[in-house]
Amino acid sequence: MKNKVAGSLFSGGGIGDVGIEWGHGIPVLAASELVPSRAALIRKNFPGTKVFEGDIWKTKDAYVDFFKEKLGSKHPWLLTLSPPCQGMSSNGAGRISSEIKSGKRPKEDTRNRLILPGIEILENLQPEWFILENVRRMENTVIRNENDVPENILQCLNRRLGGLGYSIFANILDFRDYGVPHHRERLITVGCRIPHLCRKFPSGTDIFSKELSPFHPLPSHGKKRQRAWVSLRDAIQHLPSLDAKTETVNQEDDFHCVPKWNEQQYFWMQHTPEGQSAFDNIHCIKCNRKMEDPTAVSCVCGEVLPRPQIKESGKYRLVRGFKSSYRRMKWDKPAGTITMNSGVISSDVKGHPEQNRVLSLREILILSTLDHPCWYKKYTFDEIPYGRATQGQSFSGKLVREVIGESIPPLAMKKMVEHLLKLEKE
Repeated sequence: MKNKVAGSLFSGGGIGDVGIEWGHGIPVLAASELVPSRAALIRKNFPGTKVFEGDIWKTKDAYVDFFKEKLGSKHPWLLTLSPPCQGMSSNGAGRISSEIKSGKRPKEDTRNRLILPGIEILENLQPEWFILENVRRMENTVIRNENDVPENILQCLNRRLGGLGYSIFANILDFRDYGVPHHRERLITVGCRIPHLCRKFPSGTDIFSKELSPFHPLPSHGKKRQRAWVSLRDAIQHLPSLDAKTETVNQEDDFHCVPKWNEQQYFWMQHTPEGQSAFDNIHCIKCNRKMEDPTAVSCVCGEVLPRPQIKESGKYRLVRGFKSSYRRMKWDKPAGTITMNSGVISSDVKGHPEQNRVLSLREILILSTLDHPCWYKKYTFDEIPYGRATQGQSFSGKLVREVIGESIPPLAMKKMVEHLLKLEKE
């Protein structure tokens, strides 16, 4: 896109940047990333991008200087920010609360304050647009602002950037409504400083709304839309079968591989129907008797029930966990949210609809839209040192799952940028 350049902050492996640079031809001049393996992925896949690796509190000034040296008096067209969400997400909230009570964690999660150097970079570079992506709980997150005063993150953003002429809107989007084949809700905050658009669409003191803003694209998929959601069946049914005990890798595709299950996990899940949790297995597989006791782990006939259980003080009891654990997905709906724990069956809704396994690396690449025909080249994870690669493979499966799980789907980013370009053109 002529004369337009972008930059990203908290860039991960540059997955969201795929939707900007590969999707619209807008070069991402610079990225900022703390984790060395993620920074290495950006360098490998975006050789023209300058990567500022390290703590953003320490690299922010160099990041700003780089853009000013490159652009002179001009401004970037777009900056994207995806600050860490573990301190805000519902998945992490329970664990964090428990650790605070036990004295293992301070009451303030310092990761939530990483938005502050991000805002400082926005203030200095003043891009035409910015897109801030985070978990939906961010709308209610309070941090210690630059003055050490507690303040809602979105109010802080609006206070500091509104005075620079930005019009800002925040909405919760579910990316399955935009053709992404998995359920992923995120708070998307969009800011604009193009004068005629700001006059046409001024923001108020409360930038969050449940009503879709003019800066957010209209959903294209889902109920009452022209196209149905892209289901799990639509996306991955064509792939060869795998099994967590007998066939964990496809010989023709190293990425079509899954972790091995132990005997207990396999037993629990092989008797779990599509869309159900192994916790729901209250019928005996021998006599088909239904157990009325919700805590039962065996039948009155003596047969062990295929329910997640653990031995404690010489007796077996149900594993403590949510009913979303040890659960299979449904074929005819979008997949469950792809998280960093996509390979762990005890995590939220991670089971394949019918095969005895979790989703493979190839499947999460497809569901994340990183492995999508609209990109003009392939993203690679090869030869990035991280974790342990399976023998014969040139990549780390752990890295693939973590990077996909923490990233914005590139197809969603492509559609959001497409909407901004359309607004400008109109």
